[in-house]
Amino acid sequence: MPHPHTDIGAPSELKRLWTAIFFLFLGFGMYSACAANFATEVIKIWPMGIGYLEAVRELPGFLCVFVAALTMRIAEPVLGAIAITLTAGGVAAYAGVHGVPSLLVWSFVWSVGMHTWMPISSSLTLNLAEDEYKGKRMGQTAGFGSVGGLLGMIAVARVGHGLSYSQWFILAGVLISIGAVVLLTLRRDIGNMDKPRLVWKPRFRRYYMLSLLEGARKQVFFTFAPYTLTKVYGAPLSIIATLMVINNLVNIIGAPMVGRLIDRIRERRILMVSYSALIIVFLLYGTIHRAPQMLGMSVGYVFPILCVLFCLDNLFYLSTTCLTTYLQKIAGPEDLMPTLSMGVTMNHTAAVTVPLIGGFLWSRFSYPIMFFAGAIVVVMSLFVAAGMGAQKPQQPILSEMQEVAL
Repeated sequence: MPHPHTDIGAPSELKRLWTAIFFLFLGFGMYSACAANFATEVIKIWPMGIGYLEAVRELPGFLCVFVAALTMRIAEPVLGAIAITLTAGGVAAYAGVHGVPSLLVWSFVWSVGMHTWMPISSSLTLNLAEDEYKGKRMGQTAGFGSVGGLLGMIAVARVGHGLSYSQWFILAGVLISIGAVVLLTLRRDIGNMDKPRLVWKPRFRRYYMLSLLEGARKQVFFTFAPYTLTKVYGAPLSIIATLMVINNLVNIIGAPMVGRLIDRIRERRILMVSYSALIIVFLLYGTIHRAPQMLGMSVGYVFPILCVLFCLDNLFYLSTTCLTTYLQKIAGPEDLMPTLSMGVTMNHTAAVTVPLIGGFLWSRFSYPIMFFAGAIVVVMSLFVAAGMGAQKPQQPILSEMQEVAL
């Protein structure tokens, strides 16, 4: 199994965590490469149906903070294994999906697992990482997930319809479940067992706001960009899988680099550059179809340019690691896991509603309006990030009396 950018001196527990993440994303990469074409070719889903599907997929993220509160006394490696098992079961069950209702049910199941896993992955990494290498280890963790996802997507791109969609989904579920088994080999005392069940603190408001806006931005592109390629431009399974392979290659190289940049130049500068570039990406995605008439360019260039923009969005999405490392600098150890969970919930407060609104807007006005709205969201993120500063955990002060910690 490949180990990109691995330090010999990395803690052994961290290497096992990376192994679990590798298998999780190896299977999930197969699922991701098949999902858009499966929905279009087999389910014959319509734009509003895509909105319903993505809202259901993101609903568990909205509920993440409440799930975390109920399970906060369970050891993080054990809870992580349970979450990954749910993901495996939901993905494998796609093999029996033949319509939108069952698609919604099993999408909800795997999404509960994956969204429960998100803050656990970050918490485990930060708790296992050496103090001077927090950003670097977060980048490496993302890199291992990208390697797994890359190999899964390459398999789909190379084999394609040599396997049926059902076979792909079953194979994906089996590989994901291996990650759960590996995770159970971690010691049980990782993390802080005395953390509060729920945390809402005013001094984390910038993190909450950026998480909320990131949820809206992410959902516009992740939901409607691939659907635009498959529905409007007829992109086949091999093209979508290849684009995802490219994105994961970028992640493998870029995630560790972003982690090292965080340790060197800090979060604010990275986010400012990333958000500025994303504004351009969104505007181009919504307008490039008019380029043949406006600029006299060939219609044949539109689809390749959209594919490039699809990959550029993924490149700049790597900057979201900054939100986690920023929080780690301003939160105490007992607040980290519950606040990460609150961040996931804030992220998905937007992610649940955006697909529904987007599906309606697409049906009413066509797809470009979604990307114009996404550009506005990124502009808002840029202004919020401009006021970001890297701070050390603060000592309790009088204003902390306003905080809610249950």
